Amino acid sequence: MADDLTRPVEDLYERDYVAWTEAQAAALRTRGAGRNALDYDNLAEEIEDLGKSETHACESQIDNIITHLLKMEFVGPAATIPHWRGELYEFRRRLDRHRTRTIDNRLKPTVENAFASAIKALVIRGTLSNSDQVSTVRDAYTWEQIVDADWYPTPRYDT
Repeated sequence: MADDLTRPVEDLYERDYVAWTEAQAAALRTRGAGRNALDYDNLAEEIEDLGKSETHACESQIDNIITHLLKMEFVGPAATIPHWRGELYEFRRRLDRHRTRTIDNRLKPTVENAFASAIKALVIRGTLSNSDQVSTVRDAYTWEQIVDADWYPTPRYDT
C-alpha cells in the first residue's frame, strides 16, 4: 500500500481513491513540488463533484421540507403535527448548514417542480388521495416559506 503513492497519480485515482485524495492534498500543500504531481483532470472533476454534492444535499432537504409541509397542511391527523414540526426543524437546520448564494440561486427556480414532484410522490404512496386535493387550493410554497425555520402552513383538515 505504501508504494501506491509512488505510482502515477492517474493510476492511483482508479485503484485507490482515498490514497489519491491524500496524495493530491499533499501535492497541493507543497505546491506540487517533489514526487507528488497534481492530477489536474481528475482533481478538477472531483472539485466540481464536491459542488454538485453540496447542491444535491440541499435539493434533498428541500424535497423533505416540501413533503412535510404538505403533510402538515393536507394530511393530518393533528396529533402528527408536533412530529412533522420536529422533522421540519431538522431538515431546515441541515439545509442551512449547506446553503450558499450559488445553491440558493440554482434551487429557487426549481421550487415549483419540487412541489409538483412532492405532491405526485404523496399521491403514489397513498398519503394524499389525489393531486387536485392540493393544486386547487394552493400555489407552490415560496422559497422564503421553505427556508423560514418559523413558518408552517395552516392545516386544511379538521384538527
